[in-house]
Amino acid sequence: AGGCRANMVLQAEHEKRQGKLYDIWIKGLKGGHSGVEIDKGRANSNILMGRVLLALEGKVDYSVIAMTGGLKDNAIPRETKGSLLVNPQDTEKLESVIKRVGEDIAKEFVATDPDITVILEDRGVGEAMTLTEMCRRKVVALINLLPNGIQAMSGDIPGLVETSLNLGVLILDDKELTLRYAVRSSVRTAKEYVTDKLRFLTEELGGSLVIEGDYPAWEYKKDSQLREDMIRVYREMYGKEPVIQAIHAGLECGLLAGKIADLDAVSLGPDMVGVHTTEEKLSISSTKRVWEYIVEVIKQK
Repeated sequence: AGGCRANMVLQAEHEKRQGKLYDIWIKGLKGGHSGVEIDKGRANSNILMGRVLLALEGKVDYSVIAMTGGLKDNAIPRETKGSLLVNPQDTEKLESVIKRVGEDIAKEFVATDPDITVILEDRGVGEAMTLTEMCRRKVVALINLLPNGIQAMSGDIPGLVETSLNLGVLILDDKELTLRYAVRSSVRTAKEYVTDKLRFLTEELGGSLVIEGDYPAWEYKKDSQLREDMIRVYREMYGKEPVIQAIHAGLECGLLAGKIADLDAVSLGPDMVGVHTTEEKLSISSTKRVWEYIVEVIKQK
């Protein structure tokens, strides 16, 4: 799949308020690769934070101080923190809403994220610079209404995601709200449609969008002599059929194929699990096999 990074920025407007201070933590998500594992139905902690804030709208007199979630745009975020200031008269309502939303989320994602938790921490009474009501509503709207996740499945290859995007990083500080997305699609026009939607809604709410790191899709080549040669060598070395897969991820092959006409390319690598998470692992024995395999392919070519 081809793709790009889409960075949304909204200038923050603040006011000084006094009240009860709270931190909200969304933790325990599995996360994962925003391309290969976007079809697993796993929760996105940044999106869930937006959902929690939306649940408070109209029920609790609250303001947002800061938020932070995710580390990379191309990884499904596992943890997000939000800091709020709440009218002391609404503390019971706040606790009730957070408890209910936490239970709802846990039930909905029990199969994909069984350890998910929504935690409310009381930080006492204090004073803080918070978003104005209008700015807060824009922030809540952007997180909840901008598209996220799978947008389309491939019509050619069953089970393959065609177009998706992932809100990988969320940062709200004393200057601005930043949302960083990884956008992927094997169809150029579909990718452009997604970024157009991001830009339109962002600009309608007073923000701006910058597209970076655009890279082309690597289209499947039906007649690949290199692929056939590598299948043959694999059979000879291991006595079984290799698994040929199309994946929803950006690969360097796409950049090379976009520069070299009629390039015949194959991507391969060792066994990996938990890619783009803190549990990422690489099989050493598999790495050795891949090296030996590549050497043999080169010999026979």
